[in-house]
Amino acid sequence: MLALSAAALLMCGCGSSSKPSTTGASATRATQTTPAPAQTTTTATSSATATVVSASVGGVSATLNAATHHPKVQVPWPIHFTVTHDGAPAHASVSYEYLFAGQVVARRSHYTFTGEFSDTFHWPSSAVGYPLTFRAVIVSAGVTINLDYPVQVVG
Repeated sequence: MLALSAAALLMCGCGSSSKPSTTGASATRATQTTPAPAQTTTTATSSATATVVSASVGGVSATLNAATHHPKVQVPWPIHFTVTHDGAPAHASVSYEYLFAGQVVARRSHYTFTGEFSDTFHWPSSAVGYPLTFRAVIVSAGVTINLDYPVQVVG
């Protein structure tokens, strides 16, 4: 029953990203595509105190920087991504997934950019108290990197 409640709360509004800030990057909205089977996927998991999550695969490095693991309801929660390929800014896409108990319960947003991308996110009141994972799915140069960031929204 708790998993159903978490899925319902996320489907009802979690993921209401604001218009992205794209200083130095070009961002466009696109539809999410399923990665090709040949792509490599890795997951980097954040600790409950670190505000930066990063991973590297096949020359592609991706970093997620978030303000806190305890975002407040409807208060802007800024996030920032950096993606490089062999040390140079890389063309990439990012999609957001929301996990509860290790299961994806919602997907939102899909942006493309080169090098860096920032977004401001607002968590809904229905997410308060649930141990969730915000996952940024980064795709670049045929590689998929999942950056997992645990959150618990507070009122």
